[in-house]
Amino acid sequence: MLVKLLNSLKESTVLAIDGAWGSGKTVFVKQLLMLSDSAIQDYGHNTLDENAINLLREKQKTFYFNAWEYDYLGDALSAMLLKLIADDDESLTQGSIKKALSMITMSAGLKNITHDFIDIDNKTSKADLVKAVKDQVNRHDTVNEFIDKLKGDSERLIFVIDELDRCRPSFAVELLEVVKHYFMRDDVTFIITTNVNQLSHTIKKYYGSDFDGYAYLNKFFDFTFGLRKLSIEVYARSVLDWMEGSMIVNGVAFDAIEYYGFEMREINSYYSSLRLVSRFLTRNNNWRKDQYPTQLVFVPLALALKIKNDSLYEQFKSGRGEGVLRDFTANSYSALGYAERFVYEDGSSLSQEEMKEKAVDALIVEYKNIFASEGRGRSGENLQDFEEATALIGLYTTISTESDER
Repeated sequence: MLVKLLNSLKESTVLAIDGAWGSGKTVFVKQLLMLSDSAIQDYGHNTLDENAINLLREKQKTFYFNAWEYDYLGDALSAMLLKLIADDDESLTQGSIKKALSMITMSAGLKNITHDFIDIDNKTSKADLVKAVKDQVNRHDTVNEFIDKLKGDSERLIFVIDELDRCRPSFAVELLEVVKHYFMRDDVTFIITTNVNQLSHTIKKYYGSDFDGYAYLNKFFDFTFGLRKLSIEVYARSVLDWMEGSMIVNGVAFDAIEYYGFEMREINSYYSSLRLVSRFLTRNNNWRKDQYPTQLVFVPLALALKIKNDSLYEQFKSGRGEGVLRDFTANSYSALGYAERFVYEDGSSLSQEEMKEKAVDALIVEYKNIFASEGRGRSGENLQDFEEATALIGLYTTISTESDER
């Protein structure tokens, strides 16, 4: 539906993709970018309107700007222009790049007028001051010329601005003002992903407690789309199924995602760590039965803990995680299935609950044999594999969406 809407637009339009942290806003717009890329022939979904996608690719040119990654630059216009130059150097002429760079210098000059741009301390002449002011007035025309060069043979430009609500308040507000004053043309569409509620508080903090940030955004956005909540289970399977055949991406990994309540960003981090560790563990194709508890249960569980709760991860790997393992296994069908392999008695005489209890106890024994201080001397290669594998992964933390705290 969004692709068809984008193809139908004939005037300047700002679309907002509204959602809470971890709701999949970035994933959503990255999929849109994939659809707009003519180099990608297989977009993996046979329900999409191929004609609409081809029209989007033929008529429109799309750019992506992660605002949070560039707010360190301080000046929103400079950040936008630098990213656009970097993304489309082939379409731009040397002259258009030079003009854009001169604008960046000019924009930076406004930020610190005691530097070379307008050196008041050195008593800049009136003529120089007037020229500087005129330069600022002419910036709008220069931006228009730059946009024309970017557009090339395309009919429209689409600018995707992501993570706006995570920026410094001053940068977020300035970027919106840059969009409004320099880029609002009939042949330009903006798609801004944000948490509208959070962004309204950011704007209110910037302008003052009496300012209505929500009303400001309502005037700024032409359409606001709320993302339909996607089943975490469906999303997890769509991500982890890409690693089909990996020994450690099994039911335990899926159970960990559900048990610890992963958000989409955390699933993406989990996927990255699982992929890296899986390659490491299979480097010598040396899977042995005695390694199964480590590689099929302990590693995926530990990686999940490292993302969700680092203190529990440290507790688990130091041999003090019996309670963590017991609680998880009791709630994980897959981990319980592996644990039952270590029950060396006839289970036919046991009730389901008795078998479950014995299986969990058996897995705890395996855990202690590897991680507890009394078992570390005998655990050898299994412990080494675990420690080397988990050491590959950097510490993941959940970054607060409270941009005001930055």
